[in-house]
Amino acid sequence: MALLGNNRKQRDNLIWAAAKLFRRQGYSSTGLRDILAASGAARGSLYHYFPDGKEQIGAAAVTAAGGLVTETFAELARQADNPTDFLRRYTDFLVRWLEASDFRDGCPITTTLLETAPGSGAITAAGRAVFADWRAVMEAMLRQHHWPAAQIAATATAIIAGLEGALLLARVEASAQPIHDATQVLCQLLEENKPRQAGA
Repeated sequence: MALLGNNRKQRDNLIWAAAKLFRRQGYSSTGLRDILAASGAARGSLYHYFPDGKEQIGAAAVTAAGGLVTETFAELARQADNPTDFLRRYTDFLVRWLEASDFRDGCPITTTLLETAPGSGAITAAGRAVFADWRAVMEAMLRQHHWPAAQIAATATAIIAGLEGALLLARVEASAQPIHDATQVLCQLLEENKPRQAGA
């Protein structure tokens, strides 16, 4: 059991080292040697856990990092009073995280997908699954707050697209303003389209 745990730790170290490097410097600019150095793993371990090489570890990194965002979305959705409150909570979290990295960190999956999709089937599939999980969290939150069924899927997609685009602009401009601007507009749209209380 101890050996199994150690093996899992080595594999996880490789995945998270890759995810951090991809997020900061891009997929193409990151080599396997970079991942090994950042993880502290032995050279043979990367090929042991990821025999298909960089594409396989790229897909694993997208899945792991995307899963962490899914958990964050789900936790904030549980805490939020409504979808607008969720957006404001996530914006606060996102801005603090970006500013702490001096705007060096990008989205943990988009930086990789922009370089690899649709050329890499494995990474594209991992990204598609992550985005589906994100939409599922958004859709569940909207259903909980009695959003019109016909609007749920499109609204969830608009929230994710708005946040992802704002994050990219914020990183390029080294400013949180695009995130604040996008959040303000998304909140306005949510307020304008939120379900009306009976008798209101």
